[in-house]
Amino acid sequence: MKNKMTRNVILMAVVTVIMAVALSLYIQNTGTVPAADNAASLTDGTYTSSAQGCLSDVTVKVTVTGGRVTGVEIDASGETPELGGTAAEALAAALLKTGSTAGVDAVSGSTMTSQAIFTAMDDCLRQAQ
Repeated sequence: MKNKMTRNVILMAVVTVIMAVALSLYIQNTGTVPAADNAASLTDGTYTSSAQGCLSDVTVKVTVTGGRVTGVEIDASGETPELGGTAAEALAAALLKTGSTAGVDAVSGSTMTSQAIFTAMDDCLRQAQ
């Protein structure tokens, strides 16, 4: 019985190490692409898209200059100001900084509004390609 338990503990330790290595490689290979590299192929212009938020449509307007995202405006005026409005402000800054939705997390408490913003942003970037 004791030998079986020792073998199981060693097996679990090996599996844990393998999983940690796999997770580390996954995180390393799927990190956020810098905005300058990510947006190099974008066509200059202003792109607009909307998606359904929690209470209303959320509109995202993206400005591309020099092949990169230089402006992000989010209209979430139909959402709850304390939740969706706050999420729109925070996400506009984050999306402008990264130039895409990669690596940008949803705002806690405003998941539906955040997802609508991400959907609309991705659509704007598709339009710009």
